[in-house]
Amino acid sequence: MPKDRVIVYEEAGADPRADVMTIRNAGGRTRVRAVGAPAQMVELVTGLVAEGVDQVELCGGFGAVWHAEAGRAAGGGVPVGAVYFGFESLTGVASYKARFEAGEALTEAFVIVHEGADPATDRVVREKPDGGRTILVGVPDEAGAAGVAAAMAGELQLIELYGGSGPEGAEGVIKAVAAGVPVGVTAYRR
Repeated sequence: MPKDRVIVYEEAGADPRADVMTIRNAGGRTRVRAVGAPAQMVELVTGLVAEGVDQVELCGGFGAVWHAEAGRAAGGGVPVGAVYFGFESLTGVASYKARFEAGEALTEAFVIVHEGADPATDRVVREKPDGGRTILVGVPDEAGAAGVAAAMAGELQLIELYGGSGPEGAEGVIKAVAAGVPVGVTAYRR
């Protein structure tokens, strides 16, 4: 059965009603939405569940407290996941956070596993006003995620993997970047 999934991240001045990226094919639909503030995410999740989405994934920047809020907003109606980082990525993600808070221009990639996606066409690059970029790229499977991550690793300070099978799917991406870029993977609230 095709999925109807939404990925949510935070971006200054974003309109949560607008799709930043959409991948739609026989495998279902994956949309990426941005919110201007974490509190907007809770309202967005409530609306998405009412709309009929069957899965929500949150950017790692929201953290566990907002992940819990989103789960409550979903009312148990759909799985709500959020990106978390394993021990091998903690030093890198701590460095990313400190550099982000210091105002440094950083580039991150959201690698989105969606059956049938084409990384050449299912790609959106968001230029940040103060420099850096957020790159959203769809890949057909986890092997494709590892290949895309390896090819982009030199320009990235962070990778978040969405739509994968958890640690097994992230393992190939982590090995592909040889621990040179922190890699987060979606975990679900039960």
